Amino acid sequence: MLPTGAIRTARLLLRPLAEDDRAEFIRVLRASRQHLETFSPLHMPDETDDQVFERQLALTIDGETRGKACRRVVIDREGSIVGACNLNAIRRGLSWEADANCWLAAGAEGMGYATEGMVGLLRHAFADLPDGLGLHRIIAWMQTDNTRSERMIERLGFERGGAEKSFLHAGGQWKLHEKLVMTPEGFAARLAG
Repeated sequence: MLPTGAIRTARLLLRPLAEDDRAEFIRVLRASRQHLETFSPLHMPDETDDQVFERQLALTIDGETRGKACRRVVIDREGSIVGACNLNAIRRGLSWEADANCWLAAGAEGMGYATEGMVGLLRHAFADLPDGLGLHRIIAWMQTDNTRSERMIERLGFERGGAEKSFLHAGGQWKLHEKLVMTPEGFAARLAG
């Protein structure tokens, strides 16, 4: 039986972060800190590993409670955390949409985990209520110099959101990001193709 809010893919389990994950999450965080610094820094200035876990847990619980986020740690077949796939800032107004991001632990890259995890999360995002989130659009902001993410985004079938770019804060710096968009129709075409 799957935990509440869990998403199963062929090789992975995506589920909300829980208090029981503290030791494993901190182990992964410590082993991956340098790896994550450039594109997916999880630490705020002067934040300890334990404080990162506490903040991530609070964001997960708050997002689930208020329906404003769908944050999932990615667990491999051995039960290890290998990253996270998140939908943040879920908006339900004229358009139902969210912002997507993901990160992988050091040593987990190049195995297809990010792509597989994001496919599972997108499937859940676009599935109709009450089984899914019923969203109409997912936005991903990709750093223009992140070639690994660019290849993953292309595999997933995200499309460029016009010429829209923005400076977003990452790794203690303002870095140029490009807007990419996925719709249910684009996702269905990607799965069919």
